[in-house]
Formats: sequence, C-alpha cells, structure tokens
Amino acid sequence: MATIKDVAQLAGVATSTISKYINGGTVRKENAEAIRKAIDQLDYRADPFARSLRAPRNRSVGVLLPDMTAPFFGHVVMSLSRILRERDYHCLISSYGANHGLERDNLKFMLTCGIDGLIYAPEDLSAEEFEELTAHCGIPIVLLDRMIQGIDIDAVLVDNTEVVYRAVNKLIAKGHSRIAIITGPKSVFTAKERMVGYFRALSDANILYDDNLVISGENDFATGYRGCQTLIRQESRPTAVFTTNYDITMGFITAARERGLRIPEDVDVFGFDSVETCSMMNPPLPVVHQPDQLIGQTAAQYLLDRLDGLTGEGRIARLSCRITPE
Repeated sequence: MATIKDVAQLAGVATSTISKYINGGTVRKENAEAIRKAIDQLDYRADPFARSLRAPRNRSVGVLLPDMTAPFFGHVVMSLSRILRERDYHCLISSYGANHGLERDNLKFMLTCGIDGLIYAPEDLSAEEFEELTAHCGIPIVLLDRMIQGIDIDAVLVDNTEVVYRAVNKLIAKGHSRIAIITGPKSVFTAKERMVGYFRALSDANILYDDNLVISGENDFATGYRGCQTLIRQESRPTAVFTTNYDITMGFITAARERGLRIPEDVDVFGFDSVETCSMMNPPLPVVHQPDQLIGQTAAQYLLDRLDGLTGEGRIARLSCRITPE
C-alpha cells in the first residue's frame, strides 16, 4: 500500500506539501497537479483513522439531507443526534432542497469545515462525482436512506422494494387492478427501488402495466396534489393509488377531498410515512411505516464504529418496514 512518502517522492515535493493538499490547504498549481497525478498512479488513499490520531477531533459530525421539513428526516436526525451526543459529538445539519448544484456545494463545504465524520442522504450525485469530491477528505462517511451505485461505503437503507410489493399486493387482494403510483424523481435511489416493487406486484398478478398510472415528480406536496388532478381526469380512472412519501400522500389526499372524492370508496389510497395523519382518518388509511428511529441509531453507530478505528469493506444495513394497520 502506498504511503504519503511514496506520493511525495513521485510528485517531487515534501511530505508536508502532500499533507497540506490532502487537508484542503492551498499549494502551487504545478505542485497540485503533480500530487494529483501521483495519487492516481499510486492509488493512494489517506487513512482517516491514522490521521485522527495525529490531530485532535472537533467532536462534530455533519448531517447532509435533501429535505429538512419531512417528518421522516426529522425523526431520523433526532435519533442519530441522540446517539452521537452520548459520545460527545455535536451535529452540523445542512440540506440542499433536491438541488443538484447545491448538493455538490454543500457536500464540498461539509468536507472542509472540520467535521470528524459525515452522515449523508444523497439525491442525484453520481459515483464519479462522489469520488471526486470525497477522495481526499480523510473522514468516514455513512450514506443514509439512499445508496450511490458503484460506491463501496457504509449505508443504512430500508427494504423499499419488498415493502412496496407487499403494499400493492394488499390493494390487489382487495380487487383493484387499476392501481396508480405517485413517486419521487425517477433518478433517486428510493424511487427506483419502490418502482421495482410496484412493477413486480403487477407482474406477479398478471396485471398489464399502464404508463398513464405512473406519476413522478419532486418528493413534495405539489406532486401528490397535481398527481391526483391528472389521475381523476383520465377516462378510465385508477381505483387505487399508492403514494411513496409523506408529502406526496398529503398532497393527494388534499386534492381528493377538495374534489369530493371519498377515500376509500371512490379511490383507495395507500400511503408512505404519513402514519400519524393516516391513522386519524376514518377509516384509517393503510400506510408504510419506516423504522426512522432505528435508521438514525444504526447510521450513528456505523459512523462511531469507523471513528473508533473500524476498517474494511462498506456495510449495508437493510431495515424492515412495517405496514400499519397489518
């Protein structure tokens, strides 16, 4: 395995210059280029744990999310911050509002503000972009809720495909065959996995897929609201709708009620994450419930393991969701 001395020798600079470059300091342009080439040629990777032994920790952990307002992320942050606080780590929280440019900028900022580790829910970042931005950050990173395909890194996920498959099958068991789905951006990891569950349930029941019954947009209230408008204008309306997150569910229910649609008599609705609201409806709406507290606890523990010196391949936790009521 290449060392920092090997990189310095190949680049023709002092080891202190290499260290300065890796830690985000400013070096001369020609030196930076020589260092980059040497790092690539030697496949050098800074050891964040050895580094942490040389420098005092700031006792801070970054948390980077697509959305600060969703109840799901709020519950997750409360849970992980509680675990981290027990070990005297403080959380620095940032969100990027599903904006790709802001996601890159906020990630870059997080990695240069002196945090000891990062818990990150990616939205639209490629493996190449992630590696470019994090190659020399020298801190452990745990992915939350979503993966970046092609990256070997710790990740805490849920069984998206399986739980959506179960939910759609429940609608099929009630006699529905025209089942719509309103989902987030097709490029987002969770949306892709939930769509797979939807497709698989239809296929296993020999129900023909209809593209008119699939609505995608941002993971927000407006997508659910407009999705309801689009679906009820169809000549052959869906008899049931599966919504894939809290805001989409609330948007759909609001639009349906404004238009006088009775749930579930006129349209059956199966929600996601909106447990408290859906349980207060009469009759209560079935809903997928993610183990948000366990997700936060697991992500925090994975990060603490790395901060305590754990090395090796990335771990993937797949946590089970439940359906309420069963």
